[in-house]
Amino acid sequence: MNGDDAIKTPIEEASGGWLHQLVVYAARNPWEFCWYLLLCLSPMFFISAILSWKLAKALEAQEKDKTRRDKRKANISKVKRGKAN
Repeated sequence: MNGDDAIKTPIEEASGGWLHQLVVYAARNPWEFCWYLLLCLSPMFFISAILSWKLAKALEAQEKDKTRRDKRKANISKVKRGKAN
């Protein structure tokens, strides 16, 4: 048995696909990798913030409409009770 067989080759020298190369790049340049990752994901964060804001506005409008309908039903029932007496 050769002594070189027992020693594993470093991860940088092992061949692999694009995911392997990405992991190696992230291991060699962690700050640069984080910067590029945030740079690529920032539009998604922005879109998510806009959609969350729109959803909050829609829920708020729906709740206002529901309270308006509930008040209207209460007023109608008061009028009906008043006519019955």
